[in-house]
Order: sequence, then C-alpha cells, then structure tokens
Amino acid sequence: MEKVDWAVVLNAQGDVEGVLHLGVKGEKDQLHPLEMLVPEHDGRSGKTPKPYFLCDKASYLLDVGSTDGGASHERSRKLHHEVLDGCEDAAARAVLSFFDRGGPFPAISDEQADALASSRMVVFCFERPGNYIHDREAIRDAWTSYLTSLPSDEPEGWCSVTGQHGPIARLFPQVTGIPGAQSSGASLVSFNFDATESYGKKQAYNASISRDVAFKAGTALKYLLGNRDRRITLGNTIVTFWSDCPAPPENALVALMLNGRSPAEDDTTNELIQRAFEEMRKGLPLSDFDGNVGFSILGVSPNAARLSVRFYERQSLGRLAENYGDYLRDTAMIGVDRYSIWSFLLQTACLGKSENVPSTLVSRSFEAMLRGTDFPLSFEQLILSRMRADHGANNKWDLGQRAAILKGCLVRRARCKGVELSREENFDMALNRDNTNVGYLWGRLFAVMERAQQGALGDDVNATIRDRYIGAASSTPSRVFQPLLLNCQNHLSKLRKDKKHRMAKQLESELNEIIGNRLGDGGLPKILDMDDQGAFFIGYYQERYDLRHSKSSNGEKNFDAESENESKGE
Repeated sequence: MEKVDWAVVLNAQGDVEGVLHLGVKGEKDQLHPLEMLVPEHDGRSGKTPKPYFLCDKASYLLDVGSTDGGASHERSRKLHHEVLDGCEDAAARAVLSFFDRGGPFPAISDEQADALASSRMVVFCFERPGNYIHDREAIRDAWTSYLTSLPSDEPEGWCSVTGQHGPIARLFPQVTGIPGAQSSGASLVSFNFDATESYGKKQAYNASISRDVAFKAGTALKYLLGNRDRRITLGNTIVTFWSDCPAPPENALVALMLNGRSPAEDDTTNELIQRAFEEMRKGLPLSDFDGNVGFSILGVSPNAARLSVRFYERQSLGRLAENYGDYLRDTAMIGVDRYSIWSFLLQTACLGKSENVPSTLVSRSFEAMLRGTDFPLSFEQLILSRMRADHGANNKWDLGQRAAILKGCLVRRARCKGVELSREENFDMALNRDNTNVGYLWGRLFAVMERAQQGALGDDVNATIRDRYIGAASSTPSRVFQPLLLNCQNHLSKLRKDKKHRMAKQLESELNEIIGNRLGDGGLPKILDMDDQGAFFIGYYQERYDLRHSKSSNGEKNFDAESENESKGE
C-alpha cells in the first residue's frame, strides 16, 4: 500500500495527455493522498538510489525536480525496459515509448510541474484516468517474471510453509504503522542474537521461509493491518481478521462481534446484523448469513522491532456465532447495553485507561470468547480488585458492566466443568429470588441496607455504607454486617417517622425475605472466597437495580418521586 498524489495519463503512443491530482477529501475539505496497491519496493539509500517500478517520485519517472542531472530518471528508464521489453501489452509499449521519447511535456503546466516535484508518489494511467497501468494483468505478470529471474546469492532450501524448494528469505517484510513498534516497521519473523540461531544460520534463514511466501504473507499482513475496517485496537494488541472467500455482509457481522462497531453503511446490512445478534442471543442458527464461511482472526502486539502473535483462531462463521451467542448470554445483565469484550476489559484498568489493561488478559479473554472456553481467573480477580478500590463509581455503567462480567466468569466456569446449575444456584440476567448462594444473598442484603440509608438521610451524608464498607462486606461479612444491620433498623424507623411508609414497608419485606427465608440461622461467614465475592457483587447490583426500577402490583413505582430523582442523579 502506497500513498499516491498524482497520476500521469499516457496515450497509446506514449505521449502525456494530462496529469490528475489524486486524493480523498477529509476534514475541512483537506485533500489526503490516495492509498493504493502498487508493485513492492523496499527502502533506498546510497549514492545511486534504485528506482521503483511504475510508482515513484516525479524526479525518477518524469525527470521533474531532479537534482542529479537526470541520472535517477535514466535508471528508471533502464528498469522499465528490463521489466517490460518482453511484454506485448499496449500499455507496456506506451510506457517504454514515454521513457524513450522523454520531455518536455506540453500537457503539464508549470504549476503542475512544481506540485509534482514536491509530491510523494506518481503512477501511470493508460488512455483514461483510473485505468492504472500497474494494475493490468499483463504488467503484473511481467513484474513477477522479472523478480523471479533476478540472480540471487541467497541460499536455497525447503520452505517450511509450502514444502517447495527455492530461495529462502533472509528478512521478513517490515510491517509499518503499528503503534508501539519502531517507525521503520516491525517483523513477524526475526532472529538477531546467537541464542536463537541454529546450525550457523543467520537472520530469517533459521525459519526457512521462501522469498515468495515471505513476500505474500508480509504484503497481506501489511494490507490487513492498514485497513481500518479490518483493524481492531485493544490496548497494545491489534486484532485483524479475514474470510476465505469474498463475503462483505459476513465481514461486517464479524467486525461488530469483535469490537462492537460495524463497518456496514447501508441500512439493509445493519438490519440483518441486528437480527443476527438476536438469533445469537437466543441460541438460534444464523438465518441471513452463510455459516460455512471460514474466518481467521489474528491478534498481534508490538515488541520493539518484532510483532508478537498473541492468538490465532480459525473457525467457520456458524461455529463463531455459536460461541459468541454463549458469550452474550453469559454476560447478559439487566440495565447493561454494552457487549464488547473490550468494554468489559476496560473495567479492570486503573482509571479506565486502555494502557492499564494487561496485554496477556486481553489475548486470553479474547480467545475464551472466540472458543467458548473459560475466562481466565485473573479477569475475575482484577474486577473484584477494582470493585473494592473504586466501588464502580466512576460512571453509572461501571457497576453493571462489572457485575455482568463476574456473572459471565461464574456461569461459564460451571458450564466448562460440565456442572448444570439448578435454579437455586444459577445467576440470571435479572434478580433471582430463588438463588441461595451465600455471597449473592449478602450482596442483596447490602443493597437493601444502602437503600434504607439513602432514603432516610438523603444527600446529607458524606459517605454511604458502600463507600465505607463494601470492600469488607464482600470479603469478610462478619466484621461489618452486625453493626450495619442494627443501623439499618434506625434508618427504617426514620423512614416511618418521615411518612415514607411505602419505602419502609418494601425494604422491610426485602429484609425479611433475605434474612428470614434465605440466610436463616447460617450465621455471618467469616470470609467469602473469590467466587462468592463475585456472587456478592452480582446480587448487590441486581437487588439495587430491582429496588430502583421494579413496580408495585398497581403499576406504580415502589418508591416516591424523590428517590427516583436521586436514582437519576447518581
């Protein structure tokens, strides 16, 4: 991929008929260079820099703005004769005639010549704009034949990818434009110190990859990582994907599955995607997409001059949709609209900054989503750590997203172990009053006590019990729950004195259900293990949500208007 500023239009006789300024309008109508696929060229240096084929500076192709007396233009002329002398294509003949005739060029004005001299790259068109000569099949074949016929001092061997015998690549192509990597590019295959070398082989000869395979793989990787619709950035991990056949609708669906953003622009495709998500949530096969299309998903991260492969997954769209449907159901939580795995991963980061998300957690969690396997334990541990550290108070969605991923970790772990959860053990999308998990019940109880405090004291409190005690309550309940329960009775009494009888009655009913019917005489546990702590926050969030949004039997809100206003302002 190369950024091209100008196109020179040639007729069949090799005369310049005109020049065309190429570009794409961006913000404030600023013209950005047009990116296109051109014949491969490496960097050039030295006293006699090498020319490029059919895509080069104007000084090489047109002898415009040259500072070496036309030497670079002469080298370019010789290269094009070497490549195209045996090609009978009309465009090839036109290019050779152009180089043999030389300038000046009446069709190019002085202003255009000045602009060409300071531009990036120039290409040729044949007879009309848009008919790029380097894209013609005969020209491509001539270029490929020229490259394969070049003498090489590189050793030959068996390619570890194709199994064919031929020249082995010394270096893997550099991939540029990767954040965190060197500006000159990063290589997927690289050896640069003795400990990684074997049998006296140097550099990429250790990998035994043919030049042809290295070029094709490097070119494809550069194209994919440079394509905004195929490039998903997750912290310092970059994910790209491709299908095994042309499939624009399927590609749009996978893009939305991977990062929560669809590149589709037409309403019809967006409607199909939304219908597909509903089918995945319900565990149904895709009705509007070809489930047999195969997809490859690659995750890489920069490591100085190298690219580290974090994960590689290859699945059919049908299997991918099945696993993604499990993920959607596992993490489904009332009041939470987000479903992107990256959105959940950000909840583990200090201050919510993407650079604070561990790269190993990104890759393992992404693999778990794609393969339908268990989430890493570190995911649950980091979420619990953040819950105790900031109580999910950064924004109103934090608490719900963290409860959602904790639910996903617990439900998925049980399924991966082959354990079928009963109604009393399962975690639903909304409040499950039949759940008897000890952590879940204490979390529900804590939400009721917090609501009683807020109803009794309103905004006249510097810190709620959540701000002060939720960390200890979720890990060591015996230390804090007894005094909190005594204080809760005082809050309920104040509610009755303030004539908030409906709120007091509702909260007392919740307390009786949780303590009398569920916790019983089990006593206060001294400590909750990690899974019970996760259940605590799930129960706390769902009870809290239910208290604020459920309706009474006559269809009215449970609590008075001031409690509703307080809920909106949290």
